Amino acid sequence: MEVLYDSPPLTVSYDPVQQCLYVEWRGNHTAASARSGGEQVLACLRRQPCHKMLNDNTQVTSEWEQAARWVGGEYYQRLAELQMRYVAWVCPTSWSARRSMEAAMHFVTAPTVLLFDDVASAYTWLVRQ
Repeated sequence: MEVLYDSPPLTVSYDPVQQCLYVEWRGNHTAASARSGGEQVLACLRRQPCHKMLNDNTQVTSEWEQAARWVGGEYYQRLAELQMRYVAWVCPTSWSARRSMEAAMHFVTAPTVLLFDDVASAYTWLVRQ
């Protein structure tokens, strides 16, 4: 894995074997941090174009529901415009954070996004795409 961006709340890596981004979110997030983190992911995707992403939220501990419309609508649309086709989105164990994810899913029209409860299942699905 090649690390493209690394900070305490967000790491973005590129897997050259599977040609996909691995995005790991950690800790508490707000609408502002979800948006700034999303912009970082988009910048990484511009530097390292690919069609698949594993979006790991297992370590997210807070809700970010105020950003749900932006994440599900604008952010995912911008991912699609950068040729992202498949996103495996791994749910957090925190109920409030999971509720934010589910709210965001109401606005996603592209790319194809599937929710998973564990990284292994998400990775297996993503490899098959």
